[in-house]
Amino acid sequence: MATTPNLDDYLSSLGFDPDVTYTVPENPADAALMGVNAFVREHSPEDDPASIGVIHITGPSVKGHTAPLKAVGTFLSALQDGVDAIGASIQGIMTSAGALPFSVTGRTQLSMVASPMPGSVVIQVAPTLDRISDLYPEGKDQSLFDLEDEIGARPLADLAFDEFSSLIKDLNVDGPDKTDFLDRLTDHGPRVASTMKAFCDSVDKGALDVDFEWEEPGRPPETSRLTHETAKHASVVIQNANIDSETIHIVGKILTVTMSQKDKLRVLTDSEQEITLSIGTISAADVVTLHPGDQVDIEAERRVSRRPGGRSYEKLIGISLQKLPGLQE
Repeated sequence: MATTPNLDDYLSSLGFDPDVTYTVPENPADAALMGVNAFVREHSPEDDPASIGVIHITGPSVKGHTAPLKAVGTFLSALQDGVDAIGASIQGIMTSAGALPFSVTGRTQLSMVASPMPGSVVIQVAPTLDRISDLYPEGKDQSLFDLEDEIGARPLADLAFDEFSSLIKDLNVDGPDKTDFLDRLTDHGPRVASTMKAFCDSVDKGALDVDFEWEEPGRPPETSRLTHETAKHASVVIQNANIDSETIHIVGKILTVTMSQKDKLRVLTDSEQEITLSIGTISAADVVTLHPGDQVDIEAERRVSRRPGGRSYEKLIGISLQKLPGLQE
């Protein structure tokens, strides 16, 4: 005769943490859908767990379990463009126009995932490229390290969707001028700004309210929400910020080099102006040979945005670096 397991032990085996606050879907059908989907993923024949995104669409355009195909299609296309652009920014691609290389889009492409049961308007997406292929393009057996466990590497699709979701969160918690959101958006450059505006337009014009959840193996779910009212205001804010970029050259003397999670170069220009910029895509081989006093010519991208009242925000990001002949101090 089968025995009934201890409930606390059973919940613990499923990863339940009594100290964590969990969100519960308002619609029971959505809760059932999530439960069945979790069961399917747990018992999937695949060797490695995969990330999964759940997009729950409500709002004035949604009637029962239906939504206009054109509105949802435009929304999903804008979502993919936004994730692609953020992925490119993470990879240090500075161009604001033209097609993105497949080395980015092949890693950020999302695919629809068939739902195991009907529910409300719920769309599931997942990275097209499997986790192992992204982290170990030459094969896991060819790597000297376990990139996930030893250095915390994550697939580009997970990084991009996380940042996409974080930008949406900033829209909801920031003030009316959206200063923190715009500063963060400026850091990513005009391509991401353009795709985020198009995404907000798709939510606004489609009269959609959207809840996102992204679950990556070994990490707590990332959630965010965007209503069509917030999206309408955000689109205007992004347009008025006029986020732009230009390529400049900084010629001067290296003062300090900071190698950390947020690498920086501090340079004293020939006109005695002190400038701090991110290392960006400057080769690590060029950075490690630098010493205070070295004369350099740095190609950089200058990203700017504007705020109400005439204030501006600026960020400098390194592209390449060349040492110049000169004497060290």
